[in-house]
Amino acid sequence: MLARWLLPAWLPLACSLPALTLPAQNSVRDGWQRVPDVMTALSVGAGSRVADIGAGSGYFTAHLSRQVGSSGRVFAVDISDRSLDQLARLVEDEKLENVDVVRGEIDDPGLPERSLEAVLIVDAYHEMTEYEAMLAGVYKALKPGGRFVILDLVPSDSSAARGRQTANHRLGISLVEREIREAGFEVIERDPRFTRSGRGSGQWMLIARRPALPRWDSTPRHR
Repeated sequence: MLARWLLPAWLPLACSLPALTLPAQNSVRDGWQRVPDVMTALSVGAGSRVADIGAGSGYFTAHLSRQVGSSGRVFAVDISDRSLDQLARLVEDEKLENVDVVRGEIDDPGLPERSLEAVLIVDAYHEMTEYEAMLAGVYKALKPGGRFVILDLVPSDSSAARGRQTANHRLGISLVEREIREAGFEVIERDPRFTRSGRGSGQWMLIARRPALPRWDSTPRHR
């Protein structure tokens, strides 16, 4: 199976609209994607260091670049040559001097340990065949207390087997919540219907964090 977990699932929809330029597509997406709420979920601002994993054409990368400002840093991670080329052009055309384009692997985002305040994955988690290794990589890259936000597409049947859901390029929020908890993350908030527009039946959102205490010491002791 061709490794394409970092090619955003909304991109085929965009490609089916040849009359719209990429900026026009992004303008349409701005109307339903709730970007300000995503930034709030990430809890990032001026000076933050954040990764956009599965960055695709850079829709969220550009928003994150503006959010963290010149004193911050954005790591735009992908494995698709096409997406990496698009990201490089975006950085050059928009003069995004605070963005680093990173070639990841299917089992490793390629990010330095304990270096980030937040990680974002949008419409790409369901494509990650090596999701356990990827979650471990995200956990290592986050500073203690760092935020981890996932948005993905709502499946028609969230009770179906994982493979059946991912075959349709979707994945249920409860299944993903269980996976990230098993990876050591604390889930802060879940929204099963974060967006109701865009592609299909919309997206859900999970807000999690790496525990402030080490994983083996994250449960409060009782006297």
